[in-house]
Amino acid sequence: MSAPLADHARAIEVLDGVAAELADIHRAKEYSQWRPWAAGQADSALAGATPFADFANAWIFTGDGGGVVATGRFGSWAIDRLVEKMAPAAIIKLFEEEISRNVARYDEVSPVLGVQIAKECDLGEGIRLAPPPENIFDVTQLWRHSMAPLPTGTCALIQTYAVTPAFERRSPEATGPIGSSQTLPAAEARQSVRERTRLACLLAGAGAVELPLSILQPDRRNLLAAGDGNQSGRPFSPFPFTAQELDADLIATLYDQLGRFAGIGSLARAIDRLGRSRLAINPVDRSLDLGMSAEIALMHDQGSSNTEIGYKIGSRAAWLLGTDANERATIFNDIKKLYDARSKAVHTGELSAKSQIDLDAADALVTRALVAILGRGSFPDWTRLVLGGETAATTE
Repeated sequence: MSAPLADHARAIEVLDGVAAELADIHRAKEYSQWRPWAAGQADSALAGATPFADFANAWIFTGDGGGVVATGRFGSWAIDRLVEKMAPAAIIKLFEEEISRNVARYDEVSPVLGVQIAKECDLGEGIRLAPPPENIFDVTQLWRHSMAPLPTGTCALIQTYAVTPAFERRSPEATGPIGSSQTLPAAEARQSVRERTRLACLLAGAGAVELPLSILQPDRRNLLAAGDGNQSGRPFSPFPFTAQELDADLIATLYDQLGRFAGIGSLARAIDRLGRSRLAINPVDRSLDLGMSAEIALMHDQGSSNTEIGYKIGSRAAWLLGTDANERATIFNDIKKLYDARSKAVHTGELSAKSQIDLDAADALVTRALVAILGRGSFPDWTRLVLGGETAATTE
């Protein structure tokens, strides 16, 4: 319940004074000079006025066990609301509603390096890929001095999570929180979404895809929310410097299929190797990762002998993708060439000068195989497939 308006008299008086000063400012330079001083004055005054006084010292839960001490924020927050043309009474009501709710929502924004899309892509459950027409994330914040600029058009994966409770009152002497909070979805689940998004984008295109970091964006209308601009990085790895334009609908379809695939662990490793091959600088490393991707996917059957692997993955790819004898023979030979190149690279550290392998074509063929397996919903019964018990168009 809101306190009686009379209890807010001091807060309204302070906000009215700030609003009057703001109304007399007509130039951006004047505003930029006035704001820091006014924010400090308003913060001190509001810290002693209802309802702000009870939260002059607070702990903000930022999610996943993180948190910060909240001090010195009333003035800046109030000025932002006044700039939005909110009346003092409405500003106080907004804060009281936040106190009553005590739930904060944060957007975790991850640039998807290597990908641009023409329209927003809904991945379900509030998760989306978005093009950045209006700087959906701050490039200067995300990409610090030592890193290269983000490729033009780089899209962003946006996940929203909720923290409950969002904050708690604390004494000035306290060194940390008294209670704890719950984060939904938690960090592990959000990381799983990032990995699944990367795999879907890898299968949707022919380039490398990486999501090396995220930035936290709280709802700026909440006073007791924190972490704006905080970055979360993953272990360092090479990353693409160019972005390919992909079909947003295809990404959404592949993302959905990845979520429903039975035995996703092995297929995910195969797609990951495909992605690593696209970051390789030299053809030896690229052939190694492409060969591993094909072998992981096409040798997926427990208890199978490892003899004649080249023949097995060639025949399996041929029956998985080929629609007639000629096409199956071509696929068989192309996969054999890839496996032979991979074996040569493993044993000698180089590709044969006589190697006829076309790594771009091999990448496209491996991608086709992975997409075909994914579309089935589970790995095929390889024995039945290569004996002609299924056709390339059959789904399970």
